[in-house]
Amino acid sequence: MRNRQKSISKTYMLYGISIFVLLIGICVGAIFANYMNSIQNEELLQYLNEFFLRFPEESFSRSVALQQAFWSHGKTIGIMWALGLGLIGIPFVLLAVFIKGFSYGFTSAFLFIHYGWNGFTFSIVSCLPQSIVLIPGIVFISAASINFALSNYKSNPKYLKERKGKWIEYGLVLLIGLLIVLLTGVIETFISPLFMEMIMPKMIG
Repeated sequence: MRNRQKSISKTYMLYGISIFVLLIGICVGAIFANYMNSIQNEELLQYLNEFFLRFPEESFSRSVALQQAFWSHGKTIGIMWALGLGLIGIPFVLLAVFIKGFSYGFTSAFLFIHYGWNGFTFSIVSCLPQSIVLIPGIVFISAASINFALSNYKSNPKYLKERKGKWIEYGLVLLIGLLIVLLTGVIETFISPLFMEMIMPKMIG
């Protein structure tokens, strides 16, 4: 009973650390967006303006977009899972979480700074639908990877006794991660563009 409570506390702590790192990444990304130099701002604004102008007219292949979404998110989840195979991978798991938070913070802040509330709304509708699945998934994979790396350490006295069960559990974590990638890709390809089209006229108006 005591061991179970200890295990639950450890799991909550790992979730807390992962969420904290994600929030730090969001804050740093938002700060970074405020301190870009004028050349970087101009280049990114030009790219975005061209994207907003072309988006309503330019047809895009949903199958290609779906493959790109699978590859992008699958790569992140797969790398985080693989990093959990050793203690040395723990800092890089947290780095992956930080980078994901950074991208959200930077995108939202940059669009808000240069496009006002329309930009902020666009960042929400373009990211939120898939993030409802992806962000909890990233936190889950992060906590599970770190937990496996710690429990799979060979100096752990329970390592040999629980090795088989731990590997089966960690295999299930990968399976759940792949399901998260699948669902995220479908939402990003078929649902988010519908919301983006609704707000797009305000971005180019």
